[in-house]
Amino acid sequence: MAAYATPADLLKRFDARVIGDLVSDNGLKVDRQSLQDHPVLLAVLLDASGEIDASVLQANRYTTANLAALTGNSLSHLIRITCTIAFGLLWERRPWSDDDDSGRDEAQKRARQQLDMLRKGQTIFDVDEVQDAGLPAVEATTIQRIQSNAFPVDQARGHFYPHRRLPNY
Repeated sequence: MAAYATPADLLKRFDARVIGDLVSDNGLKVDRQSLQDHPVLLAVLLDASGEIDASVLQANRYTTANLAALTGNSLSHLIRITCTIAFGLLWERRPWSDDDDSGRDEAQKRARQQLDMLRKGQTIFDVDEVQDAGLPAVEATTIQRIQSNAFPVDQARGHFYPHRRLPNY
């Protein structure tokens, strides 16, 4: 399965200079062009996508096909969540002790809250089946159903109870 965001998506949302530092293992900053297919960046995007799958596929609310078919604002929201989680995973990979988080922890917390709200159905993506799932289904009991039920009261009619009055439908 492919990641829900590409390295280009991540670079649109976060500073390439910081990402270049975070993916480097030899102390040399990786340039923007090399980040497009850097294995560390691809791995954290897949990890973030797997975390999203683990959260929103619960109880068959969404399928991977639903998520892959998203368009418009829902797709942009999914990409944002994926990139925010991936960026946090990059920071976990190379934590800095003198780190000024500058909102990074808050962004991670918000992304996790979004996943939790998607999992619970408090927010949803633009998928018809999921939109309709929250609507109540009301079925009226028919006269045939009432007559076909063998209630003990109906079996004793004529002996102890008056005849049932059925609604006029």
